[in-house]
Amino acid sequence: MRFLLVALSALLVHAQEKLVGEFGQEVLGCRCAGGKTTHGNCGYHFHFMSNEEKPWCRTKFGCGHYSIKGPWVYCDEQSVERRRADDGKLYNALQFKKFFDKEGKDKWTNAAKYIETRVARNGKAYTAGEFRDYYIDYLGEEGWVKEWSSSKEESRKANDGKFYTFDEFMQHYGKEKAWQMWDTATKLRPEL
Repeated sequence: MRFLLVALSALLVHAQEKLVGEFGQEVLGCRCAGGKTTHGNCGYHFHFMSNEEKPWCRTKFGCGHYSIKGPWVYCDEQSVERRRADDGKLYNALQFKKFFDKEGKDKWTNAAKYIETRVARNGKAYTAGEFRDYYIDYLGEEGWVKEWSSSKEESRKANDGKFYTFDEFMQHYGKEKAWQMWDTATKLRPEL
């Protein structure tokens, strides 16, 4: 019985969140490991044993919650990658899973060509992960998410010479033609 209590208390110690930085110092929050690491960007990382309702990421410096595969922390849902479903609207992986049920994973995978992109201060369009990489060193975790949330969606140059967001392509060309027009539109550096 004593062994069981010791093992249980050890598990509880590991279950606590540990907020530490690069040099072992106490920090306000953890930094996601980033795109070079499996599950390094904030997202819904589904596994056969999980039923996630909150996004999470693997972290740097041993910060966050302990798991066998490394430290992790819950992160801001605003930073999660979204993709366009057949209706032309953007959804995250959890929303795909809930709406399409068993087909959710396949539909999510098939929508990879239509990942949300937004325009950074340099005038280039980036996915959420790329956007994070561009801003993280200067703005940190909270800062890049605020910048992402307030930035404009990517626009592309149509045959008529004008720039349109995907939603504007839908309005201008109709649902059926918009997808093809978006795919063939010129990606140029938009004016900010």
